[in-house]
Amino acid sequence: MSNQEYEARHLRTAYSGFLKLDLYEAKIRSGSHSLEVVREVHDHGNGAAVLPYDAARRTALLVRQLRVPVHVAEGDGLILEAAAGVIDPEDPSPMAAARREAREELGYELHDLTHVCTFYPIPGLVTEQMSCFLARYTPADKVEGDTGADDDEMLDVEEWPLKELWAAKDDGRLKDGKAIMCLYELRLTRPELFE
Repeated sequence: MSNQEYEARHLRTAYSGFLKLDLYEAKIRSGSHSLEVVREVHDHGNGAAVLPYDAARRTALLVRQLRVPVHVAEGDGLILEAAAGVIDPEDPSPMAAARREAREELGYELHDLTHVCTFYPIPGLVTEQMSCFLARYTPADKVEGDTGADDDEMLDVEEWPLKELWAAKDDGRLKDGKAIMCLYELRLTRPELFE
């Protein structure tokens, strides 16, 4: 249990567009110590991610897409990720969002979604909570025609053998935290799929 107490207040909105960036002032106290800080808070809603797997073929589906912040950090912005997106405020179900994103980004209908965890990816800056899921798919679940993908995304769908995906996590080819969380859960619950 923490001995800290705090007060936080909104100062102003610094930017409002694709994301919203607000400035907050916080006063923190612990015993006789106190601290005042101003922090930027990024808010764009909560998200859901899914890692579909085919147990019979021991494969998983992921997307590769451009992420400009990854380009800035590493020089190569094409990153392998779990399918993910923002949860619609009109339908706040993380599971519904995961199904929608799998259809739009991967082009597959999924079965037996299982909740892995909900976490704060960057609690020092971002309000977003990410809900992660595992789900089953087979080649027969591929959706034909328009899947409703966003116009501002260009995605490559990649099917990976689970054993190779685990190796990609180890050697740094897989760096997406959402996908890694889901992959660990699958490895813990279904280790035979990685043999």
